[in-house]
Amino acid sequence: AVSLHQAEMGGRCQGNTNCVPICPVQAKYDARRTLMAALATGNVDLLPRTVGSRVEVDGASGRVTGLVCQSYSDTPGEAVTGTVRGDVFVLAANAVETPRLMLASGLPGRAGLMGRNLMDHVYLLTWALMPEVVGAGRGPLCTSGIEDLRTGAFRTRQAAVRFSIHNDGWGWATGSPYSDLDALIERENRFGPALRRALVDRVARQVLLDCMIEVLPEESNRVTVDPGHLDALGNPRPVISFDVTGYTLETAAFARRVTRQIYQRLGAEDHTAYDPAAPGYVTYQGEGYVLRGGNHWAGTHIMGSDPATSVVDERQRSWDHDNLFLAGAGSMASIGTANTTLTLAALCLRTAETIAGDLAARAATTHAGELA
Repeated sequence: AVSLHQAEMGGRCQGNTNCVPICPVQAKYDARRTLMAALATGNVDLLPRTVGSRVEVDGASGRVTGLVCQSYSDTPGEAVTGTVRGDVFVLAANAVETPRLMLASGLPGRAGLMGRNLMDHVYLLTWALMPEVVGAGRGPLCTSGIEDLRTGAFRTRQAAVRFSIHNDGWGWATGSPYSDLDALIERENRFGPALRRALVDRVARQVLLDCMIEVLPEESNRVTVDPGHLDALGNPRPVISFDVTGYTLETAAFARRVTRQIYQRLGAEDHTAYDPAAPGYVTYQGEGYVLRGGNHWAGTHIMGSDPATSVVDERQRSWDHDNLFLAGAGSMASIGTANTTLTLAALCLRTAETIAGDLAARAATTHAGELA
């Protein structure tokens, strides 16, 4: 049995400023809602505790014939292996696991591009304390943003960037309010009502600007597999190679200069500080920054009009296997500065229409043959 009790349809946003990691009232969409609707049709079978381990391909036609799966138990290393058969196959495990599975199956693609051109947004966080209460912690996660730096002649020198004005304090950057509580007690010796007043005042004046920076598709940024790195079931783990070029680092330096100026004009205390021991710490032109990932993976099976330079076509159909679709942000050939969700949703809707059309045409042909 599959439990979906946490996927109840929620009401309107209640302004909890807690969309990440999860909306406390289920107002935010997540994929479980779509899964509930799909299961209700009776046309979907969900295999829990099951992972895909190999894509089987007919050597003569290049068509996919099956997906080998492993259903695991509570005993480490033990699993029951079976094969899923079908007419059409879709891999939609995002930009890391989809190419990992293809590469683990010995399917790098005719152009050798499977797993290459891995992209993500680079985040540079900056934070300051406003001179007066700004109401942080109530309402949406971000109140607005600065969108004017996405395009222009500067793109020949540096990447595009957008700024989000956060309304949830310094939680992402410093672990606030817990870090503030610790500082007020240990450094300022605040207790009781004085501690409560100081904590509320401090958190309510916090502002955070996140700078979301474009990363270009680079073939050297990639997902690979290595027989030396296997999981408990013997499947290859993904091996990630990812570096940030000077094109993106130049934008990080630019974004920091801009945020310094913004805080100065606002009369805010700039508390931004980057720990050299933190993961993602880099130096560029003599200054240090901490760069964070956005979890907006893209690339690795990019789409295009030429099989020599892409992995899938505009419908996300594999150039090498005509009954296989690789769906998701991995098909995106560039990432820009927008989150990938809406783009990948649009791509997948188009893919679904293509699959439905193909199956309907095949059924019509079969029916016509039977009548003849």
